[in-house]
Amino acid sequence: MVENQNLQTPNVVIVGAGPVGVLTANLLGLQGIPVLLIDQNPGILEIPRAISLDQDALRVLQAAGFGEEIAATMPAISGIELISPFGGRFAKINSSGSLDCHPRLVSIYQPELERILRNGLKRFSHVRLWSECTYVSHIESDSNIIVTVKCQDVDCKITTGFLLGCDGARSNLRENQSWSMLGSSYKEDWLILDIKNQPNPLNIVEFICDPKRPVAHVPGPNGSERWEFLLHEGETKEEMEKPNKVRELMKPWGDVSDMEVERIAVYRFQAKIVDWMGKGRVYLLGDAAHLTPPFAGQGLVSGIRDSMNLSWKLAAVLNKNASLKILSSYQIERRPHAKKTIRLAVLLGSIIMTRKAIKAIFRDLVFKFLFYTPLKRFLFDLRIRPENSFKNGLFLKNRKIANASIKPGSILPQALVKLPNGTLKLSDDMFGQSLYILGYGAHPFDVLDSDSKKIWERMGGKTMFFSSQQRVYDSKSLQPSAEDITSTFFSAFGGLDRFAILRPDRIVVALFPKENANQIIREFYNIYLETNA
Repeated sequence: MVENQNLQTPNVVIVGAGPVGVLTANLLGLQGIPVLLIDQNPGILEIPRAISLDQDALRVLQAAGFGEEIAATMPAISGIELISPFGGRFAKINSSGSLDCHPRLVSIYQPELERILRNGLKRFSHVRLWSECTYVSHIESDSNIIVTVKCQDVDCKITTGFLLGCDGARSNLRENQSWSMLGSSYKEDWLILDIKNQPNPLNIVEFICDPKRPVAHVPGPNGSERWEFLLHEGETKEEMEKPNKVRELMKPWGDVSDMEVERIAVYRFQAKIVDWMGKGRVYLLGDAAHLTPPFAGQGLVSGIRDSMNLSWKLAAVLNKNASLKILSSYQIERRPHAKKTIRLAVLLGSIIMTRKAIKAIFRDLVFKFLFYTPLKRFLFDLRIRPENSFKNGLFLKNRKIANASIKPGSILPQALVKLPNGTLKLSDDMFGQSLYILGYGAHPFDVLDSDSKKIWERMGGKTMFFSSQQRVYDSKSLQPSAEDITSTFFSAFGGLDRFAILRPDRIVVALFPKENANQIIREFYNIYLETNA
C-alpha cells in the first residue's frame, strides 16, 4: 500500500520500516526533513522479537516524543539471576531503579513498540510510508541518489539526497553496496518459545546455566514470557519445533499444552559487524550494520543508538547548518561502540552458557568470590555495558575540566529541573532537536562576544541557562531557564560558571570555563562547517 503519494520529493529514503527505520523517520520528521520510508511487508509483523530495552534507548524514544506512551507499555525488570545446576543461584545482577530518569531495564512487546512509532509518523505531512514496496537498486552521484523501488510490480525511480538501509540482517542495500559483514565463526542456534497471558508472570531474567542445555527465561509485558533453548550439535530446526520436543523442554515449568503459545521458532544468533556503516550518501543502521547475540540485551538498543546518532547529523547537513563531511563521524563513533557491545555479548554468552561441566563449576566459584570484592558493583550492578561515549568523533578532544563528571564525547546526564513557574520537567525535554550551549551558573550570552553569537546563530544553535541552588540571581541578570534542584549538573559540570556545547543526541562537544568560550565556539565552527570563522 502506498500512502501520502502527493508529498514533496524526499530528502531521505529509508529502506525497512522496522523499529529502527520508523524511529529514524520520526527523528528526521521532527527536524522538518521530507522522508520516504519503504517496506516489503503489508504491515507490522505481529510476532515478538526484541524483548528488552535499557535507559539509553528509552531516552532516545523520549527525544522522539514517545516518553509517556513508552512508560505505560514497558514494565521494569528488577534483576537478572544466573542459576547453576551445581550450586543454585551463583549471581544476581541488579537492574532495579532508574538511571537518567528511566528504568535501567524494561521488557517490551515489539509489535506494540512499532505501533507507537508508526502512529508517530502521523504527526508529519512531510513523512510518508510505502508498504509492500521493495528496494531494487540505487545509483549514487556527488549530488544525489536515484533509488529504484518496486511497488505492486511497478518500478519507481526516486531522486533523493540520502539512502538509509534499515532492512535487517539480510540487507539488500548492504549487498548492493558490496559492504561485508565481518566477524568470527560465532553461530548458535536457539529454539525461541514465546508464551502469553501467563497467570503468574516472571519479573526477572533467569539464565539457567546448565552445561547440558543452557536456557534463557525472560519476562515480557502483559504476562508474556520467553524461553530460549540452545540447540545441541546435530539437532535440527524441524526436530526442535515439533510439539513433543517443545513439551519435553518445558517440563520444568509446566505442561506447555496448558499455556498460550504465541511463537515457536529456531533462530541463529551471530556476532558480526559491517566493514562500512556508511559513507557518501548511503548509511546502514540496526541489524543491517551489526548482529549481536542477546546476552547483553543490546541488539535493538544498538540500532536505536544508530538512529539517534545519524538522524540529527543528516538534518544538520540537509538544513545547511553543517558540512557534508560531519557524516563521516557516524562510522567513527558508532562502529567501535557497536563492536564493543558485540564482544561483550559474546563474552557473557561464553561465561553464562558454557557447555563444559568443569568450566561451569569453576565459573560458579569465581562469581561467588567476586561478590565479596570491589568488582561486585561493576559486575552485579549492570555497569558492565559499554558507556555511550566515544574516543573519536564530532567533538573537541583533550579538553577536561577538574571535578567534572562529563567530558567531550560523553553523554550529558538527565535529571528533573524546576522551571521558573515552579513546575518540574525532565532536562532532555528542554533541549529538543538543536545544538545548544548550556550555561551552568551563568548565561552563555554573558560570555560570548558579538561575533561568537553570530557564528552560533549561523550553525543553528541555541542557548540555555541552568541555575544552581548555590547562587541567587538578581532581576537584572539573564534569568535561568531552569534550576538544577538535584545538583546533577553541579556534579556534571564540576562547578559554577561553566559551559557545555551539546549535540541534539546529548553528546558533549566541549566543556569549558567562561574565559575559553569564544575560542571554543570558533574551533567547533571550523569543524562543523569546515570554513574559517
